[in-house]
Amino acid sequence: MTATNDRSPDTDEMLQSTRIVFQLKLLGGRHRGAQSNRRRLTNKHRPVRRAGAARAAMLGLSVKRVAMAITGRLEKAGIVLLLTVMAASAVAAVLLLLACPASPRCSVAFGSALSVPKKLWGFGFSVAPDASASGECDIFDGEWVWDDSYPLYESRDCPFVDTAFRCSENGRPNTSYAKWRWQPSHCDLPRFDAKSMLERLRNKRVIFAGDSIGRNQWESLLCMLSTGVSNKSSIYETNGNPITKHKGFLIFKFTDYNCTVEYYRSPFLVPQGHAPAGTPMVLNSTIRVDVMDWMSEYNRGKWSDADLLIFNSGHWWLYGKTIGRGNYFQEGDEVKMDMTVSDAYIRSIQTLSDWLHREINTSKTQTVFRTYSPTHFSGGDWSTGGTCQLDNLPDMTPYKSLEQWADMLKPVNDVLGSNFRPKLAGLEILNVTRMTAQRRDGHPSLFISPSSSSQTLNKTTTETEVEDCSHWCLPGVPDTWNELLYALFMKRQMTLSEH
Repeated sequence: MTATNDRSPDTDEMLQSTRIVFQLKLLGGRHRGAQSNRRRLTNKHRPVRRAGAARAAMLGLSVKRVAMAITGRLEKAGIVLLLTVMAASAVAAVLLLLACPASPRCSVAFGSALSVPKKLWGFGFSVAPDASASGECDIFDGEWVWDDSYPLYESRDCPFVDTAFRCSENGRPNTSYAKWRWQPSHCDLPRFDAKSMLERLRNKRVIFAGDSIGRNQWESLLCMLSTGVSNKSSIYETNGNPITKHKGFLIFKFTDYNCTVEYYRSPFLVPQGHAPAGTPMVLNSTIRVDVMDWMSEYNRGKWSDADLLIFNSGHWWLYGKTIGRGNYFQEGDEVKMDMTVSDAYIRSIQTLSDWLHREINTSKTQTVFRTYSPTHFSGGDWSTGGTCQLDNLPDMTPYKSLEQWADMLKPVNDVLGSNFRPKLAGLEILNVTRMTAQRRDGHPSLFISPSSSSQTLNKTTTETEVEDCSHWCLPGVPDTWNELLYALFMKRQMTLSEH
């Protein structure tokens, strides 16, 4: 059988060069033999020696020519190989670019492969000088990029997630919502390190105070921190209460670090209670906009004693959850029957600002206010058939205007300030509204219980199920809020250590 010669021209070049080297060695050996023989010549053989010298000179010339031939061939082979690799890389890049436009995941991967590494934010590195007016990177300005290393944990491995947030376990078939990472435009966020954060939280308290979206974020942080603890049973609720929708508070202790991560349900941040005697029958309750929630002064858990204190509000400051339910507003002993929801919200944020100024020791407590988290109901709202179940990808184009959420954002900006210019010392604004607005794919939708998937398959066309397009699947979007929180926290810790 005749063998097929399928060698490339480059392979033939290299083989030919090898043959020349081998021949050179043979010639060199003969040359050394001739030198040895000449040492044995006597004076009477000088003519023969001169002839040998002439042959040696010719041999030296031959060796030079062979060496030049080898060098030329090797250089030629190297150039051919380099050009081949460059051409192959270019072709591969073009093919990838042509194949990617229809796939966000592919496009993101291609863009990431070509991107230049940015500076690490807040850890002693400089950032792009054009990032902001202050020369510091805006970590809230960026884009969502696909990252196969995400999520940071799985809900099945975290016992601290409310059933309604366990979307994949509740039957959601698409889990891509957990694969998106936030990438600032001019710098990189530090990778979340649970053990590093826990070590800096040793003997300290973390408090979340706000509505159920705040609970969403609190549960996310519990899961993220628990990845740094091998014995999950060493993390427990101090009063033995389970995580569920309820009124009141939950305090989880990380025994190995003697720290607590606490949640206080306070959707208005100010108290809601019975209406004063003699008020109109239309009142079911009043919301006291001029004092902080009573839990802020709870004798064993005063919010002002926290080392890291995170507030949020907004989702309950709606007509349908206040005046529409007979819940009016009160200042002092006076019920403000004519006060609008917008005015009441502004007054409550001012109350928060006054309390922070009066009660918080900024050398001890780092205070953060997280901005409004947009909902994504289409064709209605929570109680009127609103839906988001068909949304499986983020909006890749950022919102140019946040005007539709102005009622929730303007009071915070006017009273507390922005992430670049907070109006209180020691306060930081976790500005998540714009980035979160792009994540319509991250809500539980119909998958709010283990039986929800079978109910979805068996429902008739006339049935309408309540969808959750307000809260977030875990793992998911709140993990990003906590990655940003981690960056703010670690930056402050490093600043304190330097002083």
